[in-house]
Amino acid sequence: MESLTQDQIPERERAIIAEGWTRQFTAFTARVPEYIELYEGMGYEVRVELWALSPESDPGCNDCALIGIMRTIFTRKKNA
Repeated sequence: MESLTQDQIPERERAIIAEGWTRQFTAFTARVPEYIELYEGMGYEVRVELWALSPESDPGCNDCALIGIMRTIFTRKKNA
């Protein structure tokens, strides 16, 4: 697992978005499989990143994101 600093995460996120991915939200690790199933069932590719933004970078996140229990979910439409 690649470990990114909070300074590196926004740059990585911009690169992922440039590849056509849309950031959906940050979720607890235990819930990720059901979100993957949901989005794949709707015809999306799902990408789960093993990091979350800090509260300073994303006010929607809280301190639990900093201790490695959150994952960021990205989606994009599957190519036909």
